[in-house]
Amino acid sequence: MRSAFPKPPNLPGFVDPIVLSISGAKEEPIFKCFVFPIIRNEDKSLLGWNVHPEISQPEIQGTLEDKSLAEEVQRQFDALRKQFPAPATFDEKVLKEIAATVYLLPLKQKKLGEHAGKLGLADFMIYTPDNTTLRTPPPESAIQPLGVKGQGLLKLLQSFVDPKADQNLRDRLKDLKERLHLFGWFEDFNAPDDAATAQARLQIRDRWLAPERAVFDQRSANEGFLYLLFYFTLLMSWRTPKFFAIDNIDAALNPRLCTILMEQLVELAKKYGKQVICTTHNPAILDGLDLKDDDQRLYAVRRDSEGHTVVRRVSAPEPQQPDDLPVRLSEAFTRGIIGGLPEHF
Repeated sequence: MRSAFPKPPNLPGFVDPIVLSISGAKEEPIFKCFVFPIIRNEDKSLLGWNVHPEISQPEIQGTLEDKSLAEEVQRQFDALRKQFPAPATFDEKVLKEIAATVYLLPLKQKKLGEHAGKLGLADFMIYTPDNTTLRTPPPESAIQPLGVKGQGLLKLLQSFVDPKADQNLRDRLKDLKERLHLFGWFEDFNAPDDAATAQARLQIRDRWLAPERAVFDQRSANEGFLYLLFYFTLLMSWRTPKFFAIDNIDAALNPRLCTILMEQLVELAKKYGKQVICTTHNPAILDGLDLKDDDQRLYAVRRDSEGHTVVRRVSAPEPQQPDDLPVRLSEAFTRGIIGGLPEHF
């Protein structure tokens, strides 16, 4: 995403970066970078992004004072000076600071990438599973092992059932199947031997059907079953990102299943070392959260009177009277107590 707000009138060529800043539990800075859009001059379309680390004034000054770097900084300084027309005047001090910044930039970018990898930011994904994709797997996604719409799910499941898989993966497969028993009809499934083609079929067994007709594939499966299969696999696989988001996690699920799903996701995230951001408009999703657990957090998102996005953390509702039962989060949401609903209609 890039900002579409008006540019400052006094800076006609100014491009506002996205600033990504992360702080620790005690508000200590952990990570910060600036993301600049690369714009095509001809039609102002977006070509990509440049990610820049934060370079502080003390770092610049330290580079200028480091005698071992004097030759490299001077080389950058000379290259910058050649860009000015012969009669042009320039502030030598400012140009030397720019030269030091140019020297520091690739070094800081390398460290930034390594740090982003350790924090789980480098492979952050936003998943939006699609019913059609889950039923009829298209050609593999460029994103491996699991595409944002569900591409590659059957192939990823195949790694769980590979006879060469270690005990850890076999335990994960057992855990996955046990959780799918949320669906009373589900008995078992087998992943396809060859999941690399569009004809790959997941063999699902329904415990209530006659033996000769009890097995069917994902094309005939319950829609909610396919979504939960995707979510559970996403959280349980060691090959998927440690930090990711799921957009509209309530899609295709009944209210009771929404609540149970959130409880399961919290448990899986803790068990398999994942961190997940979920978006929803369904009140039932909120009832699966325990806001007294600091690892589970709820945020209401809105736009203010100037069009800016405002994010506010929501605490667990407190009973108005000592003898009152706690207000369910779903009820607090629909009554407008915790926000997140439009107020202009």
